Amino acid sequence: MPQAQDVVREVLTLLEPMVAPDGGSIRLTEFAPEQSRLTVDYVRGHNDACSTCVLDGESLKAFIQEGLQTRGIELSDVTVREPGTAA
Repeated sequence: MPQAQDVVREVLTLLEPMVAPDGGSIRLTEFAPEQSRLTVDYVRGHNDACSTCVLDGESLKAFIQEGLQTRGIELSDVTVREPGTAA
């Protein structure tokens, strides 16, 4: 059975192609399974032709949670930080 950290990295790797075409990126900042916590930095891309096509932080969070849950990992605290944007 894969370790939880490996599963987290797998899910983030699977989501990277969703944000990369518009210049976005996802980076694992902290994973603390004992506290049921995951923090990811998300640099949102930009698409002049379709601003609504760029994935927002809340949607990315939902995709991360769903990806983890389908692989048997439920975390109580998943945070997607968008550096440079107002919280």
